Amino acid sequence: MRLSGFIHRVSLLFSLSVALLGSGYLQAYEVREGNLKTVFHARSDVPIAWRYTAMNDVFIIDVPGLERLGRTFNRITQLKEHQYSEAYPRVLTTEELTSYISALHKTFASFASGHDLLVSDLVQFFNLADRDKVELFSEEHALRDFLVEQELIKEWRGFYQSQKPHAIILSIPQVQERRANEPGVSNNARYTILLHELAHAEFHGNPFYNKYCREFWANSLTDSQKESFKKFLASMQYAVDNEELLINEMQAYLMFTPDSGSFSAARLGVSEGALVAMRDSFIKGRPPIQLPLRVKAGDLP
Repeated sequence: MRLSGFIHRVSLLFSLSVALLGSGYLQAYEVREGNLKTVFHARSDVPIAWRYTAMNDVFIIDVPGLERLGRTFNRITQLKEHQYSEAYPRVLTTEELTSYISALHKTFASFASGHDLLVSDLVQFFNLADRDKVELFSEEHALRDFLVEQELIKEWRGFYQSQKPHAIILSIPQVQERRANEPGVSNNARYTILLHELAHAEFHGNPFYNKYCREFWANSLTDSQKESFKKFLASMQYAVDNEELLINEMQAYLMFTPDSGSFSAARLGVSEGALVAMRDSFIKGRPPIQLPLRVKAGDLP
């Protein structure tokens, strides 16, 4: 009896270990608190989940390695920002996702360097993946486990439910040298990505700023300028029929992307003077946001 009991306990422990490994739980995030400056200057070789102290219910997932970042967030980003021709939303299989990214002449490491999601988006993602029996990466399981651990979502009767549907999950990459299969990430690039994603958090979580951006889009931009933003975003496969997505990306690129490689007058298809005028108009209205305005390339905190 003692031997059989011992064997039974060992078997249970082995099964538990396999389950945890399969769920990605062994990649649990280190949770810290930090403001913009703290997060920007932090360096780590393990993923960190920052509780952003300037806003409630905002987490910044800080990931070393663009490949790892992509394996965590590319599939959900494709679902929420790129699907506009599907009759019904669905999660792509790994084979489909790989083909989709390759068709854009991208890799998992270069598909997207930052992400912004609501917890409600992630609940939909994990439920659709379960429904269609899509096999996810261990990094995606680790993200799900983190959400459960932080009581942002819960599982009930085989479905995931939002505990805090309006909580915001952002992601940014660590600084790194260029690698054989990954682009480099400079200090300036990290700051640009961080600012850009925090602007999305303000749009999602600050109702006064959200209203300001909507009114700016409706009343301050000309039809031609709106069309320029649509074309710019469509070139990156954004679902441009989604006006909320358009407005959200417009404000983040226009005011909080101080990197000419990512955003510029030339990339938008307007003159330098026109871009300056749009930015001046945005600032003149005194947007209710605490992020630094008029940030230029090289302006680091």
